[in-house]
Amino acid sequence: MDSATSVPDMMSVTAQYEMISAKWANEWSANYYAAFSNVIVSFMIPDTKKKDLLIDEADKYLGKVKTLNSKSDETWVLAALITNARISVDGQNRGRQYGGEFNQNIEKAKSINPDNPRVYYLRGTSLLYTPEMYGGGKEKAKPYFTKAEELFAKEDKSTVLKHHWGEKQNLDFL
Repeated sequence: MDSATSVPDMMSVTAQYEMISAKWANEWSANYYAAFSNVIVSFMIPDTKKKDLLIDEADKYLGKVKTLNSKSDETWVLAALITNARISVDGQNRGRQYGGEFNQNIEKAKSINPDNPRVYYLRGTSLLYTPEMYGGGKEKAKPYFTKAEELFAKEDKSTVLKHHWGEKQNLDFL
């Protein structure tokens, strides 16, 4: 997944994760990555109808993830990412509808693990793409990206089984 840079490559990765989750349906990480890869593809393609279909698919896997481990901060970070994807399809019309849900998911993740860098990365991206007139913008987002950078530096990267997504993108935003 880390080396996939094109939509076809990412779709191939997504298909593989979906096959893995079908075989190991009761494994949290299998469903997590099936959801995660679908939502990442949704950010990569321009067609809004296809985006929504991918996000719906991600939501299906998220339901399994929540059932298998609702006490994991990464479950709620994933939920926030998926909600953020829904908003990104049509921010003007979906911001109000999904903004509260995004905030609830982020706060739930943060209450479980306040040192999860993805909490601050996602909060930063949300603020970055929120118009200044609604309390967003670069200046509001930067402290969250800075905090995420500090926490990413402390993360255990000794195994691929540990979540590590977001660090490169966070640096790009900084």
